[in-house]
Amino acid sequence: MGKKVSDTCEVIKTRPENYDVTSIIFEKPEDWRVVDWKPGQYGIIRVYRDGQWSEPHPFTLSCSPTEENLRMTIKQQGNFTSTIPELKSGDKIKFSGPYGKFCQDIEEHDDIVMIAGGVGITPFLSVLRHFLSTGASNRVTLFWANKTLDDVFAEEELKTMTAELNLDIIHVLSREKEENIPEDGVSGSIRYTTGHISRELLDEYIRVSSSAVYLCGPPGMQEHVLNELQACGVKPESVQRETFSFPKT
Repeated sequence: MGKKVSDTCEVIKTRPENYDVTSIIFEKPEDWRVVDWKPGQYGIIRVYRDGQWSEPHPFTLSCSPTEENLRMTIKQQGNFTSTIPELKSGDKIKFSGPYGKFCQDIEEHDDIVMIAGGVGITPFLSVLRHFLSTGASNRVTLFWANKTLDDVFAEEELKTMTAELNLDIIHVLSREKEENIPEDGVSGSIRYTTGHISRELLDEYIRVSSSAVYLCGPPGMQEHVLNELQACGVKPESVQRETFSFPKT
């Protein structure tokens, strides 16, 4: 008989990203045989607690494929996800993956528009971290919709990326007070605005003839954005979407 492949690995650490989002960094399984995986894919984890393994739960890998360890960035929105911050170094998890095709060929596009809602930023963080590690020259515009500034995370990392990549970031904050909005970033590469993602805002950045558009966020947000994109001349069927990652687990 051949050797049984093990999917068990250890947590290295957890890191709070904001008040309800936590990153879990963990080793690759000892017998993991994946040679090549793409930024934006997801994996499935089980956590060992109280003498038994949990049900499986899917989350995007937020790390670059070039990193030594794996990382998931998880929002607390249910019984399972609320226990993620309790994980400690050395705790056991089971991991399988990666799966999915979202962003699979994103590096082939010279002009990329990413539109994220909340924790829907995670596949795009994976892509941007990969672009940074590989010295990519793709032109990238990231729209990131959140309720308030407190919901934003990885802000300094993204700021650093704008200096290294051909990257513009537009933070769209639906419930933030106007007086709290920061000034735009260096050279206009980082912008903050209140309200919702609108056709007027999208139209400033999207080049209909050349932009490859990617969308990840809650269903209601996606529906709204698709309508606004259509008003800009972008065909909804041309938008690549990720929809799996929003169960309240």
